[in-house]
Amino acid sequence: MIIDRNWTLQEAFEHINQAYRPGGQLSGPQRNRLVETWGQLVGKSRATKEVDKLLEMHGSMNKACKFVQMSPSTMKSLRSFFESLPDDLERLSPLEKYEFIEGQKVSFEEDLCHEFKEVKGNNPTKSIQNLVDEYVLAFLNSSGGSIFWGITDQAIVKSINLNTEQKDDIRKSINSKIIAIEPAIDPTQIELVFHHVKNKDSCYVLEVKVPQSNSVGLYFNTSGNTWVRINGCKQKLQGVALQEYILKRVQVGN
Repeated sequence: MIIDRNWTLQEAFEHINQAYRPGGQLSGPQRNRLVETWGQLVGKSRATKEVDKLLEMHGSMNKACKFVQMSPSTMKSLRSFFESLPDDLERLSPLEKYEFIEGQKVSFEEDLCHEFKEVKGNNPTKSIQNLVDEYVLAFLNSSGGSIFWGITDQAIVKSINLNTEQKDDIRKSINSKIIAIEPAIDPTQIELVFHHVKNKDSCYVLEVKVPQSNSVGLYFNTSGNTWVRINGCKQKLQGVALQEYILKRVQVGN
């Protein structure tokens, strides 16, 4: 059975109860396990809130449990399971100290946790805004990491010349992409750092540092698209590939 991350908890119960009879010797525990899987997909914050919403909707624990055909003691255990899930996002480690010098090679390489992006053209805000959500989602859905705007694929610093107004515009444009991520995340979890390039005035390498998600589920943009990091590259997931990737994450989480 495929669990839909867009279901509310009540909808999850309704769909799962149709496939696995509540109270059955074999089907009952399987039903409960699938509801737990739904919680892993949507993450700790949303799962625990959905339990509270379910109880509020029906007016009491007993009424809610009767509607979804689960005993109050099992419902309490389910909520405890949701509360035991890891926080949705890993806490970011302190920022590393970098030394960037125009035209010189940086001391680290592109890998699973580091991505280099050269900024081309005369509109750095637009260049960054056009792609930043894809890279943020890819890192969120994988192991976390940083995108460095102002470094070429050859690991050479090619900085971005920015004034104060342009830096503010970039911050606003990136934030507009972050707050549109579904399910919603705390935008302050994404750190933006303008690293000054030593031998050039008003020139920077922009680091966008993304934490790792602990949720079994994936994050998407407003168009329903998502990306992951595979072999150090950003890869879009859709259709059968998306479904298989989520199933693998669920199996690992279990």
